Amino acid sequence: MKKVMFTSENTLAQQCYEQLQRDIITGVLKPGEKLKVQALKDRFAIGQSPIREALSRLAAFSLVDLEENKGFRVAVISEADIRDTYATFTAIENRALFLSMQHGDDAWEALVVGALHRLSLIEQRNLFDCYAAWAERNYDFHVALISACQSPILLSIRHHLYMKFDRYCRMAYHLAQQDLVINNHEHNELAQAVLARDVKRVEALNEYHINGAIEEVVARFKQNDLM
Repeated sequence: MKKVMFTSENTLAQQCYEQLQRDIITGVLKPGEKLKVQALKDRFAIGQSPIREALSRLAAFSLVDLEENKGFRVAVISEADIRDTYATFTAIENRALFLSMQHGDDAWEALVVGALHRLSLIEQRNLFDCYAAWAERNYDFHVALISACQSPILLSIRHHLYMKFDRYCRMAYHLAQQDLVINNHEHNELAQAVLARDVKRVEALNEYHINGAIEEVVARFKQNDLM
């Protein structure tokens, strides 16, 4: 793993946190892999305190496990945790969508339409040579949908859980070694239902959108001995 040199634009701990978060979510760091402070100090060319701060923050988001007298490891994966993560994320997302449909105004609707358009530019043209570009626009679209919920606490909980959910999604995608399934039709249907304030349809569409691939995700992790 190549050495990372940081700039002084952000705090050392924040940059270390962001890099490790990215490595865990994308599967560069494997489940159960030991995270040795000294090795990370050498890699990032920073002191012990920023490293420990970054690891503690990752542990708070359930991406890293802290074992007493054993140090830090990348969080392990289990089928039960995958299913619990997907089910809980669905419930939180549905609640945030419901509140956004209640409180959303014209500006919110414009934000949703704009985010959908930017996402569609990638999905409709099959430009999936860069998963990260698609993932960023996909994230922005779903955040736009719930941005009018008027509940900072709910959004914070959602963000916390999303990192675990996104980790599983990204790792499953990379394990599949195939083209990304085009979700443009689902995204359009979901946006239309949200803007129409059709609560029951939104819940049904969101349930399928999040959980439609869960069995494939579980199967891929099992096939690759990751749990």
